[in-house]
Amino acid sequence: MKKFVLSLMVALMGISASAQVYVGGEAGFWRNSDDNQTDFSIQPEIGYNLSEDWDLGIALGYSHNYNNKVSTNAFSVNPYARYTYAQFGKVSLFLDGTFGIQTYKNQVNGVSGDSQTGWQVGLKPGIRVNVAKNIDFVAHCGFIGYRDADDNYCAYGKNGFGFYASGENLSFGINYRF
Repeated sequence: MKKFVLSLMVALMGISASAQVYVGGEAGFWRNSDDNQTDFSIQPEIGYNLSEDWDLGIALGYSHNYNNKVSTNAFSVNPYARYTYAQFGKVSLFLDGTFGIQTYKNQVNGVSGDSQTGWQVGLKPGIRVNVAKNIDFVAHCGFIGYRDADDNYCAYGKNGFGFYASGENLSFGINYRF
């Protein structure tokens, strides 16, 4: 039994010594006082580097949107597999294969509506720049895939299949690698 426990401890130390765990996330805020609109989102994430080209991770998100008496609060879970397909020194290009699920509730003039559910499956292209030792700047732009929601629209976007790239779905974040 002692040999088994010792062997298990040595194996776990070896795995953790070579582990490339990273934490970070994305956040955003926008206020348009002319239209009385406020958007806020935060999406912390944790990931594990499997190899030079592959990462696995999960992002948990919260977003709030207020637009002239209509308020929406949403929570999301977005696991992903990240494939790095090109590296140019400190710059890497990647694709996140993601499946996300989100629950959200609208409130109109203080009256809550029913909870709704939305989901998406697809690819999100991105770029990672190593700005300092163990610190990466990460950006995503666009989505290629399928989205669906109970009420034809959720914070992920409108229902349907296709490619969507605009300044509205550009996101920035920072990751710290251990």
